[in-house]
Amino acid sequence: MPGPSREASRRLTGTLAVTWIVVLVLLAAACTAHRPAAPSGSGPVALASASAAGSGAAGSRAGSSSAASPSHPASPSPGFTTAPSPLGSSPSVAPDPANLPAIPPGAVPILYYHRVQAPPVAYGSWSKARKATFIDYDVVPSAFAAQLDWLFDHGYTTVLPRDLAAYWDHGVALPARPVILTFDDGWHDWVGTVLPMLQARGMIAEFYVTLDAISDGNISWPEVQTLAAAGNGIGAHDVHHVQLAELGQGRPDESPATMWAEIVGARQAIGQHIGIYPDSMAYVGGGFSPALEALVQEAGYTTARAIRRGIVQGIALRYQLHVVRIGPYDDVSDVLTGRIDPSLPIFVARIHGVSDQHPSN
Repeated sequence: MPGPSREASRRLTGTLAVTWIVVLVLLAAACTAHRPAAPSGSGPVALASASAAGSGAAGSRAGSSSAASPSHPASPSPGFTTAPSPLGSSPSVAPDPANLPAIPPGAVPILYYHRVQAPPVAYGSWSKARKATFIDYDVVPSAFAAQLDWLFDHGYTTVLPRDLAAYWDHGVALPARPVILTFDDGWHDWVGTVLPMLQARGMIAEFYVTLDAISDGNISWPEVQTLAAAGNGIGAHDVHHVQLAELGQGRPDESPATMWAEIVGARQAIGQHIGIYPDSMAYVGGGFSPALEALVQEAGYTTARAIRRGIVQGIALRYQLHVVRIGPYDDVSDVLTGRIDPSLPIFVARIHGVSDQHPSN
């Protein structure tokens, strides 16, 4: 049978080429249609009532400390920026820097931490519950170092709650950009990790100690004395790390006798061991009431810190100081490696008064 003519072959080849071009165009269109969209920027999360400040001399990043199993629960701190992934990384979307609120005049941010500790090598193999128990009250050393450096680079000076009280009561001037760093409960890493990082930058902090942390072996009196001798403030955080007020619907506050025993017992013990009686305390769980505030004042404290969000402090709220909650995943893409976003967009938003909590909280 005779083969096709040369002209017919050319027509067939052309038809096949056109067909393949059409197929390729359709495939390209299908891929484009199913390509994941790039995440759009999100505006700032909820705003709390305002406040700003900080300082230090830049130093090298501290190494990580070994893991410790807490013997007593850390103070509750609701609302993280992002939910942790099973592997300890967080796909957080940073607030848009162009939409950050202005820092109001006279703002004094009080940064709220517990531990600064790198996860142990075995962290990746832990259960989700065990990871949460460890990381929920932790900040990795690389993130903490970067936060301190940001404060220093932007002209912040660290002060203590007693400096706020001196400003309100005696007109003692505060620096142009004051910031207060606070740590709750009592952990060995306060001396092993936090203190060297503060000293490298010429910074100080307020460490709120619960006596349970001493008895549980999470920190020792010599370590607390070391912190005090370095110029840091030692505040009280109750004797037994119990919440005394705002216990939830249908639950009454603790009795005045229990409140008094906790706040006075902690103050007396700390004063006897370090030679300086605390002038500030932090409410366990953040709960307070008018009755508790009155007893705190009567016991000799000049300030008390809650955990309500905000960067503006005021003399009328001296026993309800507001905080900036620093979460374990803020600007951290992987807690295991300590990888962070060096521009710290979430931390910067916190300093501007953008809360980690939902507006309804």
